[in-house]
Amino acid sequence: MPNSCHKAALALTFVLGAPAVWADVTPEEVWENWQAAKSLGGNTITADSTSMDGDTLTVTGVTITLPGEGDDPAGTATFDTLQFQDNGDGTVAIVLPDSFPVTFTSPPDPVTQAGEDVTLTVTLPDADITASGTPEYVSYAVDLPTVDVTATVSEGTDDAATIAAKLTGVSGAYQVQAAESGLNIAQDMAAQTLDLTVKTTGPSADNTVAVTLSLTDLAAKGQLTDIPAVGMEDLQLALNQGMTLDFGGSYGIGSLDVSGKDAGDPIKVSATVGGGNFVMAMAATSFLYDTTNRAISLNVAGVDQTNGGEFTFSGALADLTSQVAMSGANWAETQDFNVALKAGLNLTGALGLGATSFDFNLVDAGQVTKLKASLGGADTSFAMSAADMRYAIGSKAIALAITTPDIPVPEVAIDLAELAFDLAMPLTKTGSPAPFTYLTRIVDLKLPEAIWAMADPSGALPHDPATVILDTKGSLTLTEDLVNDAMAGGPTTPPVLHALDLTQLLVKFAGAQVTANGGFTFDNTDTTTLPGIPYPTGKVDITALGVNGLIDKLVAMGLVPEDQAMQGRMMMSMFANSATDRDELTSTLEFKDKGFYANGARLQ
Repeated sequence: MPNSCHKAALALTFVLGAPAVWADVTPEEVWENWQAAKSLGGNTITADSTSMDGDTLTVTGVTITLPGEGDDPAGTATFDTLQFQDNGDGTVAIVLPDSFPVTFTSPPDPVTQAGEDVTLTVTLPDADITASGTPEYVSYAVDLPTVDVTATVSEGTDDAATIAAKLTGVSGAYQVQAAESGLNIAQDMAAQTLDLTVKTTGPSADNTVAVTLSLTDLAAKGQLTDIPAVGMEDLQLALNQGMTLDFGGSYGIGSLDVSGKDAGDPIKVSATVGGGNFVMAMAATSFLYDTTNRAISLNVAGVDQTNGGEFTFSGALADLTSQVAMSGANWAETQDFNVALKAGLNLTGALGLGATSFDFNLVDAGQVTKLKASLGGADTSFAMSAADMRYAIGSKAIALAITTPDIPVPEVAIDLAELAFDLAMPLTKTGSPAPFTYLTRIVDLKLPEAIWAMADPSGALPHDPATVILDTKGSLTLTEDLVNDAMAGGPTTPPVLHALDLTQLLVKFAGAQVTANGGFTFDNTDTTTLPGIPYPTGKVDITALGVNGLIDKLVAMGLVPEDQAMQGRMMMSMFANSATDRDELTSTLEFKDKGFYANGARLQ
């Protein structure tokens, strides 16, 4: 159901977050604070009536309106009675019934104009919530042995969902401090376990799915400082007025199970997690989100509804990390990304994977397809600013094995020691040359022997791992903003290249190796010496080992005709010097004085 889990989450937030507004030391002041808190996030809180009986303030007909987009609320939460009891020692007890309903009314659907009412039953037996302190600095102690939330949601006559969430051992502290610069709120909460079950049913028994999530050792700690009187509905405005947020959380081991039928086909998913944590921080000119998930495993069994056949999938990874950071004024308002970059926005991010492996098996009409892969680790990072952008990805110890009736060999297995890509370049129009770098690394690629057997049945060639490394840097000028170009479908004018340095070129294959390095500058005012190409100045040094021996083997295998091999050797003799005692070619290719030189001899 599209909204069911969201509404259950809102209900839990309502129950556990309520102490944030029970913020005073007398019953009347606590209720006043409830109403004052409507500015936080745009919520509004009203009641039908209040009455004071002895030391207890009773509030009836409480309605909490949750903000949505535009003038339409995201929903409303209502319950009958709240009580605020003066303990006589400067503290106030917040008394809730053991069980009460919370009703959410969603806004009308834009197509059908029909809304949806969902009633959740919240059970809080033996809840203990106590406020203490002073009117300027209120502290709350929260002890909830169990929190149960259940609901049944129906959409039309065909679809329904039953939701049950249970938290145990909820405890913690919550502080609210009124200051001249704004309201300060701090919390430190924990729960021993969380169990969530969602069961959905469709128009028939062929569409029934049950989802169960269990987590242990949940914790959340955070602080909001200088919340302005206007509240947080306009986040950027609140941040600009001095509000800051620091929030973090963690969870222990857990599991996820999914079972049922999808269009009549059985599906089974099971997963485990070894724990994780996250942090989030916001200020007027900065944002940070950082998360780590450890020891994740996943097992899936089902039917491929697109191509047919039953499949199983199992996977595991040691760590999954991600990070996003932004800095710059008005970072929360980035509707026009190009304008935001020019205004000073800086964006960075990273994604990391630890040791990862997975197995996939598909059986269709007696035919078996298998895919097995492993990865020693991988890292991806990106950064963007008005000055430049960078995107980098790297992985190590990659292994892949495929068995399928669609290929003519029993198995294709590939091993790769390293795969990396790194690109850095300007992003917006530059008035002068700006630096760029480009790197590709494919290190020790081992092709399967089945492929070698087809290409080299006699074993004439060395089956050494292959490597390709290309490492360059240089400078260029952008005549247009790449962000705008991408949104418009691509650049209309190419960048102007000023310099290109070949830091490293390495190619290794079948016993042969080629290396090169050098650099060039380009005269963009001269495109006639080399028609259509800016004239380069500079040189590149090239060394080739084992190339003649490789050509001899290819000729002997019948893969290269003798006359073509002869033409290739003649071309190499024009540009390269040959060693007399080993299979080595060296060459220096140079552009200077409007001419082209090979090993000092002018060829053009």
